[in-house]
Amino acid sequence: MKKKLLSIILASCALASAVQARFYFGVEGGYSAQTSYGSSLNGKNKIDVTYAGTSVIKDAFKDGANGFSVGGVFGTEDFYGKYFGTRWGLSAGYTEVSKNSLKWKYVDAGFSFDLMLNFINTGSFSFGVFGGASADYHYVLDAENHLLDFNGRVGLTTLMARHHRIDVFAKLPIASMGVTDSKAKYVLGDNVSSARTTVGASYKFVF
Repeated sequence: MKKKLLSIILASCALASAVQARFYFGVEGGYSAQTSYGSSLNGKNKIDVTYAGTSVIKDAFKDGANGFSVGGVFGTEDFYGKYFGTRWGLSAGYTEVSKNSLKWKYVDAGFSFDLMLNFINTGSFSFGVFGGASADYHYVLDAENHLLDFNGRVGLTTLMARHHRIDVFAKLPIASMGVTDSKAKYVLGDNVSSARTTVGASYKFVF
């Protein structure tokens, strides 16, 4: 029993030493384009997830509303050795898009998770790619309703002087969630979902 306990302790210590957990905070911003696609949700007390097809991204850039997104992020990144890592983050921000005379304003909050892969890592400098997903909540200021969607995340990342991380990223729509109450009234989402694509950059200070 003592040997097993000692083995578990040693294994835990080895794992802890291999993981380089570091907290970060930063800012991000970018160009956003969005379009709406239909929801299949109808009736009382229903929950539904509507998936965005690839054509939604093309329609957003071609004929959709466009504008900007800005926000702050914080979280932690964990590297297992020099090349493979994971990252989670919390974000809060603001988005404004318009088309013709129409304008939409959002307060945003989200949770994200990324897998990270370094091609180069010298200790003080690294360069690689990342990919992941996020769940994002939006409060529509003019309409005063609530939206929840799910997005994919891909990009390039570099760390300079051990503390300064710069990402170039794209957030791509995957799905939106809708919920109705006992009166068939939307309490989350709407009869149409807004699919937003954002291309941008972020700066993070890594402790």
